[in-house]
Parts: sequence; C-alpha cells; structure tokens
Amino acid sequence: MKIFTTFFVAILSSSWVFANQDINTQQLELQKNFINNINQCKNPSQLDQFIKIALDNASNNDKKAKVAALMEELIKYNPSCFVASIKKLDQKSCELIEESYLDEPFFYPKEDLKASLTTVKSYKSTCLAS
Repeated sequence: MKIFTTFFVAILSSSWVFANQDINTQQLELQKNFINNINQCKNPSQLDQFIKIALDNASNNDKKAKVAALMEELIKYNPSCFVASIKKLDQKSCELIEESYLDEPFFYPKEDLKASLTTVKSYKSTCLAS
C-alpha cells in the first residue's frame, strides 16, 4: 500500500509540474506578443502600416477598438516610438489620430496616455501637443 501511495503521489506531482509548465509557456508567449506589439519601432514600415490602418478604421467603432488596444499599449509603454510615427503624418491625419484615439481612449484614461506622451522630448513638435 505504501508503494502505491508513493507512486500515486509521484504521478500527481509530475502532472502538476507539467501543467505548471504549460501555464508558464502560455504566459511567456503572451508576454512575448505584448513586447513585440509595443516594440513596433524595430520595423518602421510595419508601424507606418499600423498607423494607416488606424486612420482607415477611425470611423468604424468595432475595428477602431481593435486598433485602439494596440495603439494605447504603444502610447503607454513606448511613447517615443508612437511620437516618431506621428511626426511623419500630415496635420490632418495627426489630428484624426488625436481625435479618434487620444481624446476618447478605449482602455486607458486619457490623462495617462497624455502623461506618457509628454515624457518624449520631441512630443512638443507634433500636432498632438497643441
């Protein structure tokens, strides 16, 4: 009976270890995706395409919400990258981004996003600072 109990405990503990590794792997994959999303400056053409998609979807609330999730994370956690991409836009497009994604954000308070942006030195030279 003692051998059976020891064997049973060993099986339970090994299955817990494997289950725990699955959770850790899944968590690490989510963290990796998050970091890749907010580190879009490593691929400027991809970031430019994302900003174009954001502009194209500014009037469609369902699509806008999906874009806003990534945009707000980018603004919050990598504001210099966001500011660099905004500086490439013409005045009208920049104002549309501000109007559609910063004045009424979906996930973060507007004050938090503005505070993140103001930490970037070149922020004052964008249309967003006016």
